[in-house]
Amino acid sequence: MPKQRLSQLVMDSSRPLMLGLGYTSRFINTSEGYFHAYSVRGTGSLPPIVILHGLGTHAAEMLPLLQPLRRMSRELIVPDLPQHGWSDTPHSGSEARAIHRMYCEGLDRLLNNQGPVIFFGNSLGGLITLRYYLHKPENVSLMVLNSPGGAAISESEITDLRQFFTRMDLQTPRELIKRFYHKPPLFSRLVANELQQRFSSPRLQSFMQHINADMNLSPEDLAQIEIPTLVVWGQQDRILVRQLDFFKQNMPGHVEFLEPEHYSHTPYLEHGRELAGVVRGFALRHLGRPLVNPLLPFTNLLAKQSRSA
Repeated sequence: MPKQRLSQLVMDSSRPLMLGLGYTSRFINTSEGYFHAYSVRGTGSLPPIVILHGLGTHAAEMLPLLQPLRRMSRELIVPDLPQHGWSDTPHSGSEARAIHRMYCEGLDRLLNNQGPVIFFGNSLGGLITLRYYLHKPENVSLMVLNSPGGAAISESEITDLRQFFTRMDLQTPRELIKRFYHKPPLFSRLVANELQQRFSSPRLQSFMQHINADMNLSPEDLAQIEIPTLVVWGQQDRILVRQLDFFKQNMPGHVEFLEPEHYSHTPYLEHGRELAGVVRGFALRHLGRPLVNPLLPFTNLLAKQSRSA
């Protein structure tokens, strides 16, 4: 099992970085332990946006998306999900109910008196966005979900997914980079090594062992979505390969789908500014505000998708 030095260094430096950029850091006491979140005032006109990261990452890693969104919104709220980043492992363990209780209590406190806000969720963060909407729909005005988790897949598919993450330290660096990126980043081997260290940590190993059907969404869950919702699913996604069909078949007709050819499972790492434009364009269309610039990235992506169809 890889030593944790590099991964711990990345984690330890993340909070000073965020504070240096003007973000505040809060630890909210829930019945399951402390739930951590960053927040920052923005300079844009959109309502506050909650950004939820994916499995194995943490809030500060969303920076390539956060900084463009900061110029588009009045406020950003960026939590560390339970058992990730600076948030605690739930006192009751890593079961779905304890995790659900912790993030619902934490988000309820963070959004107290905010009014309905925009949510963006990536992967696991997309699943938690949907779960939180079902818990308290009055707090959510609009959702943008990138490759959301939670599809009702078979037990064997869940096992395959769990084994990929729990055995990540056995994957070759080249295979890891192919799974997470459309184009290899600079210092690919260093990035792959850090991923291996992170996912081999006891905390994440424990979390991943509890990935099971209890976390799945049902068709009945998805049928309850009544607010504007956009599902972004990159054609280069090599993590959740077969789950898109579940969402297409079971989400209500008003839900929109966007499938950019050049997006991977984590497009915020490679296309943060463009993805922020997607969020902004979708929000402006559905919140009754005029588009200042009709050539938003969202429009461009739809045109590109139409040409390739």
